Amino acid sequence: MSLRLRVVLAIALVLVMSSALGTALAGWRAGQTLKEELTAALAGGRQTVASAFEDLPASRRPERDLRALIATFDGNRHVEAALFRPDGGQLIASHPIPVKPAPAWFAARFHPPVAPVRIDPPVPGFGPLVLSPVYANDVAATWAEFIDLAAVLTASVVVSSILMWLTVGRATAPLAEFSRAFERIGSGDYGASVEPKGPLELARLGAAVNEMARRLAAMQTRNSGLEAQLRTLQDEERADLARDLHDEIGPHLFAANVDAAMAERLIAAGEGAEAVATVRAIQSGVGHIQRLVRDILGRLRPAELIELGLTAAIGELVAFWRARRPAITFDLSLPADDTLIAAELHETLYRVVQEGLTNAVRHGRPSRIEVEIALSGAAEVVARITDDGAGAPDAEGSGFGLIGMRERVAAARGRLSIERGRPLGGWSVVARLPTGAIAAEAAA
Repeated sequence: MSLRLRVVLAIALVLVMSSALGTALAGWRAGQTLKEELTAALAGGRQTVASAFEDLPASRRPERDLRALIATFDGNRHVEAALFRPDGGQLIASHPIPVKPAPAWFAARFHPPVAPVRIDPPVPGFGPLVLSPVYANDVAATWAEFIDLAAVLTASVVVSSILMWLTVGRATAPLAEFSRAFERIGSGDYGASVEPKGPLELARLGAAVNEMARRLAAMQTRNSGLEAQLRTLQDEERADLARDLHDEIGPHLFAANVDAAMAERLIAAGEGAEAVATVRAIQSGVGHIQRLVRDILGRLRPAELIELGLTAAIGELVAFWRARRPAITFDLSLPADDTLIAAELHETLYRVVQEGLTNAVRHGRPSRIEVEIALSGAAEVVARITDDGAGAPDAEGSGFGLIGMRERVAAARGRLSIERGRPLGGWSVVARLPTGAIAAEAAA
């Protein structure tokens, strides 16, 4: 069942129930009014009969006067008068206004208990004169009013339902457009939009749908750019690895191969001392190759972080950059006991420092870089990388490195911010992460 039909049926049901309640209340009041009218009419009839009976003893023709008295009630819509003989038989009765009777079930509802009035004539030879209430006239009139009221209420319910059907249909018409827009957005078409129209609430909803589609489209564009940038970065990393293997390891392997061939010839020629020197050269070259391989593996995965802990791993990371950028002064401030920091945060802190140092060295052109990791109270650990360089980091986070940092920090329920690097005057990358039980509780 549609929302439109539900709303109209609910309103129609309320109207019908209200109409039924109002009709029932009106019927009860009509019954009370009828009872009061009949009681008053009988009282008036008793007064009329009492006045006529005062002169009846002096009448020479009492029966004629009694018949005339009964005739005065002809056409009365509330009271019927009847004169009876002494044996109980009816002698004469008045004639109420003839009407078309109401249905029996309706007449039974409007039949208040009003007792007839019995008056004995003051002359002998006659039975009692009985005044009885007449219900038919008032019940018939009430029935006619009920029919009119029912017709009016029915017409009102029908007209109101039609108007509500049209009004609700017009008000909810944008919902169909919203549904189509949501289907397009759900299928990946973020160019879908709706016209903000209709009631204020639906107009606001339409504007919100358009804003959601716009943001999703922007996110899709941004993700596409990040994916392209990630592929570029991966290609650059592969190229760096290939260059290192070619420029660093390749020559040493070639030299080791040449030395091995030379040692073979020297041994065959019986020149042992020269062969030993050549073997030592081979050992030196292999050791250098081992160090180069260890450096490459360290860039791919920090073994120091696993073997030595967070503090030592960051120390090795800074030493790496000191060797390659001797003109830059590096200052370290690390906790003496890194076991106070939850183990699940070590990798995140290491990567934040790693990316922060890379950004500062590559983009900031600094002469000084400070790296600080400190516990802030019992609930938070703060990693701060500050430089005095002139170049500003990408505060909007369009670079893949900063995006990666933000995602790592967010995954640990932390916050990442880019701030002015006081007092050095450059910039600071600051990560704040919950420690210990807070991190464990967030992960749970």
